[in-house]
Amino acid sequence: MSGRPERERGGRRGSLSGDAEARRALSLSARAIRWWDRFARGEQSPRGLGVAVAGVLVMVSVLYGIGVWLSLRFRATRRARVAVPVISVGNLVVGGTGKTPLVIHLARRLVSDGRTVAVVSRGYGREEGGAVVVSRGDRPVASWERAGDEPYLIALLTKGARVVVSAKRYEAAQYAVENLGADVILLDDAYQHVQLARDLDILAVDARHPVGNGHLFPAGSLREHPLGVGRADVIVATRCDTVGGAARVARTLGPLAPGVPIVETRMKPVELWEVGTGLSADVSSLRNGPVLALSSIANPGDFERTLVKLDANVAARVAFPDHHRYTEQDLEAVEDEIRGSGARAVVTTEKDAVRLSDWRPPVPVYALGIELEVTRGERLLGMALEKAIGRRKRHGA
Repeated sequence: MSGRPERERGGRRGSLSGDAEARRALSLSARAIRWWDRFARGEQSPRGLGVAVAGVLVMVSVLYGIGVWLSLRFRATRRARVAVPVISVGNLVVGGTGKTPLVIHLARRLVSDGRTVAVVSRGYGREEGGAVVVSRGDRPVASWERAGDEPYLIALLTKGARVVVSAKRYEAAQYAVENLGADVILLDDAYQHVQLARDLDILAVDARHPVGNGHLFPAGSLREHPLGVGRADVIVATRCDTVGGAARVARTLGPLAPGVPIVETRMKPVELWEVGTGLSADVSSLRNGPVLALSSIANPGDFERTLVKLDANVAARVAFPDHHRYTEQDLEAVEDEIRGSGARAVVTTEKDAVRLSDWRPPVPVYALGIELEVTRGERLLGMALEKAIGRRKRHGA
């Protein structure tokens, strides 16, 4: 996938810099990214050449599905277990379900309950392999480049929680128990990582499109067959502020997971904070002047729509692929867009802010803080957590 951004202003899309060929390549790349995202989520049906492309993607997805099925079956026969309760959070689709805010919510809840919780993550996109301690419970002690942007953000926003990243989740969990005093392990993005035994499987599902278009990757956004929902102990439906969202989750996934409780949540904007200084600003200040929306997340449209709902005057939008590493040329291009659009500030996501901490453009850069809020099913979620932790205590390590 291209590392170049999509630019949108005044109803036109094009390049930020470069010659005609670069502009054309950028436009095609940006449109391809947007097309796949809408197609995979079931928001747009393919037409024209897109029908042929979709056909090829479906054939590839069949092979992908066979590989995933075999991998899950093999790893399930080689499970390892650590001496403390393990709670897993993950999803069925590729990105964009609100998993990271859910992990932060759960980690804060466990810490407030007096648990010594360690978040264990793979650390997608980080520079090096091996296990890295990101936080010992106070603040990040490793850079985002070594930790990955999401684990670094979790460490930054979850005081009291230990954070460890490693491709080998069992080793990271074992290290957290033996060296960091963890009495609960919270696995980040581990629904398909069945090799590490867990006491509670929490599945995050976007209420607007629970299984996307119903196809496996790359023809859709599914990481595995929807039947995989049967492994879940709790389903957390995110973005339930959309009309009929929770009912859609129950209708789509309920028959595949009978009796599994569904917890309803929404994403709540809570604050703006200035990147570089950390100073807070009121969300209402977004109405004061034109801003540029900058993001590199799985679904930039969600972020941009949130700004519109907050009555922000969005003068321009720049979107890069998920987890993009901003280069000097990227940021120079964004600064050109700032000047061209007349934006008086840049607003970005907290995950992007981690990667933009050293950037000093000609206008302030603010990160929009988002928190997950449980709107229905708080007691069900609490009971599930207590049951998983209590069960391990009764039966021993």
